[in-house]
Amino acid sequence: MMMKKTLLDTLKQTTKRQRILAGTGLALVLLTGGFFLAQPSTKTASVSKMTQTTSSSSVDKEATLMEKAEKAVKLLEDNQVKENVSTAETAVKALKDGDTKDKLTKRVETVKTALAKKETEARLAKEAEEAVSALEKDQVNEKVTLAQTAVDKVTAKDQKDKLQHRLNLVKSAMDTRAQQAAQAQAEEAARAAQAAAEAQQAAAQAQVPQPAYEAPAQTGGEVAAPAQDYTPPAPVVPQAPQQSLTQEQIQQQADEAEQRASDPNRVWDYQ
Repeated sequence: MMMKKTLLDTLKQTTKRQRILAGTGLALVLLTGGFFLAQPSTKTASVSKMTQTTSSSSVDKEATLMEKAEKAVKLLEDNQVKENVSTAETAVKALKDGDTKDKLTKRVETVKTALAKKETEARLAKEAEEAVSALEKDQVNEKVTLAQTAVDKVTAKDQKDKLQHRLNLVKSAMDTRAQQAAQAQAEEAARAAQAAAEAQQAAAQAQVPQPAYEAPAQTGGEVAAPAQDYTPPAPVVPQAPQQSLTQEQIQQQADEAEQRASDPNRVWDYQ
């Protein structure tokens, strides 16, 4: 009671101005306390707003990267060259892991596989062209085999058919020359065999002895005739022995002889 009385007495003793100042100070204290009590809520709202802004910015950046990667991959598919492969791979790698990145990566790999196949085909075609050209310049059997092996590896049909046609022309020319050479060799062998046979026959004839004929020595100072080759007479062919006449044939011949003697002017017909 004494304390309350003292406070009231004190207030009564203060001036009006002092009471106004005291009230104003109390009001300021209350306002300040209310401000600090409300401050955490304001800070939370600000942080939430900043988080939303950051998230929105991240989404926009990813969308931009995806659009850039899509354009790079599409350009690669339309114009399949190594330079575009590098650009597309760089753009796709910048994306976050996910389904979109996987799909774009697969499309890039498909193009890379096709490019590798084209490079292999071009290399094989070049090797076949070089092999056929080498064969055309030096037409030997060893290079025929090399050229045919190279042409068989070419996959482009039109190019392969052209190379095979050139190869066949060379092979045909080589076959023709081989046949001509074989024929000429056979003819030469036949001529050599004929010449050898003729030489052998002449040698055999030369070995037959031919006796030389010598004329008898001449007397009285006459010059002897030179010796001449003696040619032996032809052998006498034996004739068949005549058959013996019968008695009747003998008598007939005697009668005919007597008639011719009796009439010598008559012309007789001998049969």
